[in-house]
Amino acid sequence: MLGKELRWSVFAVIFAFAPVVASEPEVELGIEWRGFAEPGFYGQDQSRFSARGELGYDGAMLSGDYELLLFGRYDVHDDERTHLDLREASWVYVGDEWSLKGGVSKEFWGVTESLHLVDIINQTDGVEAVDDEDKLGQPMLKLASEKEWGTISLFWLPYFRERSYPSLDGRLALPFEVRADEAQFESGAENKHQDVALRYAHYIDELEFALAHFSGTARDPLLVFNNNPLDPAFIPFYQQIDQTSLEAQYIYDSWLLKLEALTNKGLGDRYAAAVAGFEYTQVGIFESYADLGWIIEYLFDERKNDVSVIFEDDVFIGWRYAFNDADSSEILFGGIFDTHTDERIYSLEASQRISSDLKVFVEAWMFEGLPRLTPTSGLDSDKKTQFLQTEDFIQLELVKYF
Repeated sequence: MLGKELRWSVFAVIFAFAPVVASEPEVELGIEWRGFAEPGFYGQDQSRFSARGELGYDGAMLSGDYELLLFGRYDVHDDERTHLDLREASWVYVGDEWSLKGGVSKEFWGVTESLHLVDIINQTDGVEAVDDEDKLGQPMLKLASEKEWGTISLFWLPYFRERSYPSLDGRLALPFEVRADEAQFESGAENKHQDVALRYAHYIDELEFALAHFSGTARDPLLVFNNNPLDPAFIPFYQQIDQTSLEAQYIYDSWLLKLEALTNKGLGDRYAAAVAGFEYTQVGIFESYADLGWIIEYLFDERKNDVSVIFEDDVFIGWRYAFNDADSSEILFGGIFDTHTDERIYSLEASQRISSDLKVFVEAWMFEGLPRLTPTSGLDSDKKTQFLQTEDFIQLELVKYF
């Protein structure tokens, strides 16, 4: 994992530093502990330690602005989770109603809480977190035009980043090893396929919306079993897709209505998927400075019998409590409930500053409703979270800011 990915990352860092004198760096160092309720499927330890660091710069260069962000993690137990990634090494020039961005960058699309369905530009950093919100830096060229009638953005993505997976020594691992180094591609160009995307975004009064189309290599691979009972493994297969998406949110008083929807065509039949719901915020609850948000979303995917699709007919219910205090304290708790089975996923995220340069993060996940996976139980498309039933955990992280 630290091979070719590290080589192009280091090259990009050198390129970013070459023409400028860097600004004052921003540094984060974090120490993380995960405690699992029981040993893993392969007897993995219940207690896990790792450390991460981020180094960031930004400033002016060649009549534009640049940004650099380098991320690294060392995991004591899982070599696949030990990795270095260039999250950002980009330069932006802003003209009269247009802008140009080039380099390695991140581009987020989406509005919903439970699942970022339409977020497709960047590859997921599959070893960082359960919620798939951590992304790898994506080489890109972005040209945007901003007019009164909306903003049009054109993306050229010349290099594809493969998804990473935990090893069998890691936790939240799949039942079999995922051999990322044996990945296969539908395109003969493999990870050098030239992907493109087009996005139109606009707002009308309290309505914000965006239409987008992506054509290129799917970010989420199909995991194909190698049919070798003596050495079982999953082989990632990256297909070519065309995906058209819509995201929208509407503000009405204390209500925020949200929608993400897409239609996708790859090797199989075209399918549709959507996440829709609302967030209602009670401001100054209990005559305090705190706000309480109530979140309900419905998750739908036509690929109901596809074992890789976990959320095909599910409901998310959550609460967001913002203390609005000097320590930036907040809590997000929620659960996703399958409407056809007893599968349930509960999550808790909380954070609080304990000093001007120290912050603590707490995260917990519970996977309930199914029997434990055994070597003879096999994979069932109606029991898609069965391999996670031993993976309940709590995570504590202390972050130092410099």
